[in-house]
This record gives sequence, C-alpha cells and structure tokens, in this order.
Amino acid sequence: MYKDQIRNLYRVNLNLSREDRLLVFTDDEKDYLVELVEEFRETAFEFTPEVKSLIYKSTGTHGSEPPEELWRLTFGEEAIDLLKERGLLERVLAKEDYSAEEVIGILKEKSLNVPTVVVAFPYYSTTHTFYRKVLTEAFGARYASMPLFDPTMFLTSMNVDWHYVASLSRDIAEMLTEAEWVHVRSEHGTDIEFSIKERRGIPDTGLFHNPGEFGNLPAGEAFVAPVETEAYGKLVVLYAPDRVLERPLTFKFIDGGVESIEGFEDYRYYIEDVFKRMPEARFIAEFGVGTNPKASRPDNLLEAEKILGTVHIAIGDNHTFGGLNKVGFHTDYVVFKPTVLIGGKGWEKELLLRGELQRI
Repeated sequence: MYKDQIRNLYRVNLNLSREDRLLVFTDDEKDYLVELVEEFRETAFEFTPEVKSLIYKSTGTHGSEPPEELWRLTFGEEAIDLLKERGLLERVLAKEDYSAEEVIGILKEKSLNVPTVVVAFPYYSTTHTFYRKVLTEAFGARYASMPLFDPTMFLTSMNVDWHYVASLSRDIAEMLTEAEWVHVRSEHGTDIEFSIKERRGIPDTGLFHNPGEFGNLPAGEAFVAPVETEAYGKLVVLYAPDRVLERPLTFKFIDGGVESIEGFEDYRYYIEDVFKRMPEARFIAEFGVGTNPKASRPDNLLEAEKILGTVHIAIGDNHTFGGLNKVGFHTDYVVFKPTVLIGGKGWEKELLLRGELQRI
C-alpha cells in the first residue's frame, strides 16, 4: 500500500544500496506498525539482499533500551553472550552504571555483519538509547528513528523538500551551538529560561547518507541538550505525546528539574509516577526548534515537534546527544506560537516571534 513512499524513503532519505545491511524493527504496541514491517522488508530487497527484521514486545516507555532479542539480532550471539557473562547487558538495559568503553569494546571485537542502515519505528522511541548510540557512533550505522509513526505521514510531513529542511535545520543548529541561553514564552503561559552554554546544536535533516548520521523520520528540527541543572520558570503542557490534554498542565522548573506540576489531568499522575520511579526523569533534557513546513499534526509528538514555528522542551534522558542525564525515560512537549530569544556574551537574537521564524 505504501511501497512507493517506502522506496522514496530508502532512496532519498537513506541512500540505501546493495552494499548496505539493513535492519528494520518495530514493537507490538500498534497493529498497523506490525503490518508495516512486511512492506518495509519486502521493498528493501529491491535495494539490498541483506535485510533483517524484528517485532518485539513493547517496552511501554520512550527512551527505554530495546530488549535483548534486538541486541542479539543486531550484534550476534557471541557478543551478547559475553556481555551477559560479564553482567553488563542487564545494566545496559536497566540504564544503570556501566563502562560504556567495555561494552563497546566487546561489541566491536565479537560482532559480525552489524547493520549499516537501521529503520526503527517502534511506537516507543529508541532515539535516546545506548543501543542507537553504539550503532551510530561505534559502528557508523545510518539510523532513521520513527516513534509514533503513522503511515499517513508519508503523504504530508514526509512529502517535503528535504534539502530545504536540511539547510534550515543546519542553520538553526549552528545558532544554538553559538548561544549560551534560551528564553521561551507563549500566549498559553509558558515562560522558561535555561542554559545551553557549551552544548552543541544538532540538525535533524532527514538525510542520512553518511556513516553515523541519525535522526527522526519525518524529520525537521534543530535541537540541543540544555545544561541539566540550569532551567527556571514554567512550561505549560497542552498535549501528551499522542493526544490533546483535557486540561493543560504546568510544569514548574527550579534548578533544571520539574519541582511541581499544577493542573488536574490523568497524565499528571502518570508523570508523577515516573518521577517516583525514576527521579532523574524530571530534569530538562532537550530544546528543539521545528523546521518542517509540511508538518502540521499537534496530536502526534513525532510530527508535532517538527512543525515549522514551534519549539519543544523535553525532560529525561539526554546522555546520547551531548547531555549528562542517563535515565530510562524521555518525552518532549511542544510549545505552540512561541516567542524565543537566544543569546550569548554581548548579543541576543529573537529566533521566533509568536510562532513566526525571524530572519536568520
């Protein structure tokens, strides 16, 4: 049903070739994702003879490590058996303290035929995981992460001029790298300041042609990991990752973390439970600026955070893209029609004015 669009993804976004080894996987959270795996798999054989696929049991949380069976399919039995023998795999999956150098050393030594291209569309995101980081940074895999993906996106936010998206994303990422602080305000009540000093802006271009490149599809953002202990103010949340909230919630930040939540909505109790189980999940993790002019859906986080003229702020894990916080949770919240100031020593710039991107 979507083979033409999948071909375009393989050709334009991933530059898939016969020299590549492809891995496609999802979780069992949504039936339509399970059905989509076969279309991705069948179409891939038009580009490369080496294709692996897997459907695994849903982890239930964005940012949690994927299960052992995916690690085995990716890196091979010998490498994973040795990680288990040394008590490392369990710690990696639980995001506990471990020697990343030791884990990567074992994988580099023992793994064979590791995928060079990954298409990951489980409902719950693998973007901010050590699994992704190892593949892109240690093995140079190109990695398209598509959590919350809905096939209708093939006709909207995936049907865009990717070179425009890439150029705008790179320009804004450079500005974030130069800046030291950000101030975000909105008509809904968001008013938050935070530091991004000495943190690198990253473009999510949608074009993953070179070794180690990764990002979302649909793509279209520039993002950065703020300093985890330096966020102050309030973030008004209108949407959960996959639905509009019946009543807005207000997250109050002090010293980088959510100190309290105001508002009566079931999602509040879910987040408070996450904080009880994972205290590090309450810290600011990401600031991103949407750059995709074809993105429009506010009720699906994957697309909402790409909408041109929006920004998003995340809490939880950010250790895989320049931050220091390692925790099994990462969720973004989109701010609509924001006014955004960024600045550094002796300068400041209005990046967005009520949702309108200013000249850059």
